[in-house]
Amino acid sequence: MKHGLNRKVWQILLSAVAALLLLSACAPSVKVRSDSDPGVDLSQYRTYGFFSQLGIEGDNYSSLLGQHFRQAVADQMNSRGLTQANSPQIQVNVSVGSQEKVQVNTYSDPYLYGGYRGGYGMGYYGGPWGGYGYGGTQTTVRQYTEANVYLDLVDSTTHKMVWQGVATFTLTDKMQKEMRQTIYNTVSKIFEQFPVPAPAAGG
Repeated sequence: MKHGLNRKVWQILLSAVAALLLLSACAPSVKVRSDSDPGVDLSQYRTYGFFSQLGIEGDNYSSLLGQHFRQAVADQMNSRGLTQANSPQIQVNVSVGSQEKVQVNTYSDPYLYGGYRGGYGMGYYGGPWGGYGYGGTQTTVRQYTEANVYLDLVDSTTHKMVWQGVATFTLTDKMQKEMRQTIYNTVSKIFEQFPVPAPAAGG
């Protein structure tokens, strides 16, 4: 009875670990990178505006995307003390890109392909439990869309880019259904790397 209990607990634990590995592999995460012109002090800017047509406002995109991105960026800029103006010091552009990819995950599962045998006595493992066989593997294949959001700040006088933030993430069905929240979350993540931080709450 004791041996049977140990075997059952072991089976549950290994199954749980395998499930966690799959979930972690599929869980969406946002990776952000940024770059800036080392010769430009971004804190000098006081006003901003948007390109007359953002990169995400072309014929192939919903007009709502542009509205959501404009508002999300405006919230971040305003929180840093910048003011939107008709003749701004810096102009903002937002563009997106996507790429279809395939992910292959292979993990060991001792209970696949006869790896576990009931009963006691000698077996794969070589001990009195005998029912544990290692070497079985399972492979999962999934297709997914990797999205990239590019946020560019361009000096209105020199017409040179002074800062760029890029967010890369796996676009899930839930994110597409909640597109507005996805956009706000993504822009917020990008601005975490903006050299001019927003004042702390209550500060």
